[in-house]
Amino acid sequence: MRKLTLIAALSGFALPALADDAALLLGVERYQELRRVPNATDVIDSAQDLRRAGYDVTTLSNGTSVNMARLLNQFAQAATDADRLVVGLSGRFVTDGTRSWLLASDAVDPSYFGLADAVSIDSVLNVLAQAPGQAVLILGYDLDGTDKIGVYLREGVGDLQIPQGVTVLFGEPNATDGVVMEAITVPGANVMEFARDARWLNIAGYAPRALVMQPARDDDDPTPVGDPTQQFWIIAQQLNTADAYRDFALNYPRSPYASEARARLDEIENDPVRLAEIAEADLALTRNARRNIQRDLTLLEYNTRGVDGIFGQGSRRAIRNWQQSNGFAQTSFLTAEQISRIDAQASRKRAEIEAEEERGRAQAERLDRAYWEETGARGDAAGLRAYLNRYPDGIFADEARDAMASFDRGTGRDDTPSNQAAADAEADLRINPVLARLIESRLAQMGFNPGQVDGRFDNDTRGAISRYQTRSGLPATGYLSEPTLARLLADTFGR
Repeated sequence: MRKLTLIAALSGFALPALADDAALLLGVERYQELRRVPNATDVIDSAQDLRRAGYDVTTLSNGTSVNMARLLNQFAQAATDADRLVVGLSGRFVTDGTRSWLLASDAVDPSYFGLADAVSIDSVLNVLAQAPGQAVLILGYDLDGTDKIGVYLREGVGDLQIPQGVTVLFGEPNATDGVVMEAITVPGANVMEFARDARWLNIAGYAPRALVMQPARDDDDPTPVGDPTQQFWIIAQQLNTADAYRDFALNYPRSPYASEARARLDEIENDPVRLAEIAEADLALTRNARRNIQRDLTLLEYNTRGVDGIFGQGSRRAIRNWQQSNGFAQTSFLTAEQISRIDAQASRKRAEIEAEEERGRAQAERLDRAYWEETGARGDAAGLRAYLNRYPDGIFADEARDAMASFDRGTGRDDTPSNQAAADAEADLRINPVLARLIESRLAQMGFNPGQVDGRFDNDTRGAISRYQTRSGLPATGYLSEPTLARLLADTFGR
């Protein structure tokens, strides 16, 4: 059977509506081939609130393209006669700048001409346009994600062509459920007031001053006779924002609730945590700036539980602990001064670490040089070998290995005048390989252990010659001279 694209699924045949109000919630957190999107399925948490508010709700978590197509088709049919429409989409989005798509869980290598495994946001908006003024689209995605995908696509959502009367609210995935549970389904709540007050939400499309998706019920604490402001006071308490209390106090200054509204407004506006949150938001920290702060705090041993540029619970706890240690109010939100102090402390810590590492390097170099002076610098094989055993990667390791290689070639590395003269004297003897093997054989017979008898005077051979010279009362140079050779040959043939 030929696979139906998710884009085409939204243009199926219309059937009788399932309910007056319809909602669709799709969250994709785990992808089969692409990176995970944390908290993307949070959008589904608001399903029960929507059902209680009278919506026919369809949900799908980590859906494949086939399952998404089926549910999108059902929603498009139900939306034809709906009075209110709510759609929540959260996960990984791609865009070509003007069109945008939500990828299904089985999407693989999205390309400009291969987006069958995706939900067309433009098609969703066209469906929502059937309920102008009572249609809300909620999008949850990584607002900082801008990675290129091929030549024509990038991560994120582009410039949406939003139909008249459709409201679009968008933010990070973990903010998508709040707007439903705290505004859209709350009787009498002003969705726009909530969205404008919530710093984690952005608004696009239809944005009236007031948008009430759930009308107030008559049985919700009815307004008593003689007090027409109580219903508005109930709404202000439900919103529980500074703007709601300010508007109530200004519009109804003689209400019996006006003084309480002013008191709550004063409490909110002077709440140090809220003020600190606003001050930090005003800094407009980029994701890279947040990463730098997390790195600094981690270096100062305040665990942020990751360096990802997102101030989650771990980062807020680290900030709060730093504030406590440095005598600041423990708000968990940063000021410009505090960021500067954290940076200064981290810079000093880095300098201290670098200085300590430099002291360690200097001390290690001093020990290296001192050991060389007592061993390899003397030029003998034993000293060179001792140095290399201790410092195989030391300052003088290459020099020591070159010297040992010279010993292995039989040329030696002891460049003192006396040994150089002895080496020259031996060279003048023009000892051929046959005679060399005879000499080594004689040294072995006499117990001086010249090593392998191969006609090559290596380090072992030099040691045997030196020991023979010492026993014979000759200068112990390790090189053959005419007297040494004559004595050795005499010993050889005289027995």
